[in-house]
Amino acid sequence: MTSKVKTIAADEPAYDAFRQLAKEYQLSNPELLAAMVQYFRVTKADPREPTGPDLTSSLAMLGEKIDKLNKATIGFIREQEKTFLKPILAQVQAHQVLSTPASSTPDGLSESQEEDMMRWLVRVLSKGMLPDQLNPEFLGDAPAMGASINPEDPALALLKSKLLAIVQLAFRPELMIPAMRAKPKPPTPTPPSQPA
Repeated sequence: MTSKVKTIAADEPAYDAFRQLAKEYQLSNPELLAAMVQYFRVTKADPREPTGPDLTSSLAMLGEKIDKLNKATIGFIREQEKTFLKPILAQVQAHQVLSTPASSTPDGLSESQEEDMMRWLVRVLSKGMLPDQLNPEFLGDAPAMGASINPEDPALALLKSKLLAIVQLAFRPELMIPAMRAKPKPPTPTPPSQPA
């Protein structure tokens, strides 16, 4: 289907300039005219103002604004990184280092520590409980089982104090010698009453 062709009247200098543009863009006259109409529609440029806004300089100004915005954004990101992200990362790394056991640390207690804990528990029970509450066989073997071979391991001191507190809490006070009974908590002072 062929479209209808219409003619447009133009004076000779305008027609020559139009033909020159068509040659520069390697378009036929109808193709150049269609491209010009499309250009003015899309850009909303006014063809009556040939000295109107220069797209090249407008694009250059827009490029400068984008560069400034990029620099400001990068500066902001670097400031956030320095102020917040690096300190947070340092804290997380420190936490990981502190919470990760050293590769030379064995899991659990060593054999000598286990032996130390067993002997200590025998001593606590044999010396802390009233004798008539304990098994006679245990009482007979307790001195040998509780005898310490090596000096006590200071690394176990906290564990021993926690276990001793549990023993004092677990057994009825009347089953334990007086020195082993849990100390009563001091009474909390009552505030003086206000006169009415």
